Amino acid sequence: MLVVLGVLLVGLAIFVAVTMFAANTVEDTRNAIIVDLQNFSARALAYYSKPTTQGGGNKSFVGITIRRIYPMVENANARYFVESATEDICIIVGVGKIVSGADSIRVRCRVTPERNIIEILN
Repeated sequence: MLVVLGVLLVGLAIFVAVTMFAANTVEDTRNAIIVDLQNFSARALAYYSKPTTQGGGNKSFVGITIRRIYPMVENANARYFVESATEDICIIVGVGKIVSGADSIRVRCRVTPERNIIEILN
C-alpha cells in the first residue's frame, strides 16, 4: 500500500513539474518576442523618420517590410512580419516557434510616431 502511495506521489510531482516548466517556457518566449518587437519598432521609427533619399519612409510607414529594417525575418524566438503599414501606423506581428495549447504564441506591436502598443494575441 505504501509503495502504491509513493508511486502516485512521485507521478503527481513529475506532472506538476512538467506543467510548470511548460508554462514558464511559454511566458519566457512571449517576453522574448515582446523584446524583439520593441527592437523592430525602434527600427521602424528610424525608417519613418529618414528621408526617401536615405532609404526611409519620409514620415510614412508605407512600403516598410521586416527585411528593410532588419536582415532576418526570424530568430530562435519567432517569425516576424509586417501585418499592415499606412502613413501613420505600422503593425508588426511575431509568431512564436513554441506552441501554447493548440496555437502558436502571437504578439502584435502597433507602431506610431507617438507610441508603441503591444498586444498579446495568444
